[in-house]
Amino acid sequence: MTALPDNLIVLITIVVAVLASIGLFFLIVTRVSLIFQSHNANSDPDTTHIYWIYKSPFFIKVADRMFVVSSILLLQYNNLVSCVVKRLNPSLKGKRILQISCAFGNVSEKIAESCARQDAEEFVLTDIMQSEVDNAEKKLKRFGKLCTFLKQDATNLRFEDQTFDYVVVFFLPHELPFDKKVKLIEEANRVLKPGGKVIFGEFHKPRLKILEILGRVYFKVFEPYATEMWDTFDLSEVLQERTDSTYSIEKDTFLFDNFQVLTAKRLA
Repeated sequence: MTALPDNLIVLITIVVAVLASIGLFFLIVTRVSLIFQSHNANSDPDTTHIYWIYKSPFFIKVADRMFVVSSILLLQYNNLVSCVVKRLNPSLKGKRILQISCAFGNVSEKIAESCARQDAEEFVLTDIMQSEVDNAEKKLKRFGKLCTFLKQDATNLRFEDQTFDYVVVFFLPHELPFDKKVKLIEEANRVLKPGGKVIFGEFHKPRLKILEILGRVYFKVFEPYATEMWDTFDLSEVLQERTDSTYSIEKDTFLFDNFQVLTAKRLA
């Protein structure tokens, strides 16, 4: 058996060490942070389900990179964002758009670009963490008065009923405990106008068994509430059963159904 060259061994060792360090970093700022907060008497009970990676300006700066979010979403990020923006139709002229939770990546920028191009009235972004609101405001500074940034809890929005023509929720439900998932849906429905649309970008149970197995392992380590999206929590069912509205549902799936963009038009 031929021994590996020393320089190749060094390269393999470096790659393994880097990958292990990245994995350890994300484990600490995600799952470990939940465990720490749940046992910390000083933690805010309303935000103990939120990772440090979304709370700390430093961690946000480190993680809010396109190559990071694209890798996490298995190179489907751009496809998902493009689909979300496409579903903001037939026109945004004079419309009010709400994004619940300031997601990483460029999804907010792409929505803002579409709003500016079509002369929307206002694009409102909310997040329970002020650090996330500040980060979004920096990224969208060039859009000026078109955008409004507010610190608000997704499960208890401070808007009047039927305020928005579109509500976008991009990869938030999977991060919430079951009861908060339901409240999020109820609030999105409450602030949406009849005839308006709520658009979700989210995980979806894949049809390939290997993707399901790998996904469950990943969720077990990093996203403890995410498997509810596969097993007990269905976005369309909750919209129909836990609200007083009727919806027309349209769903696009990606990568063997591993991801979804669900568009729900409120009929009444």
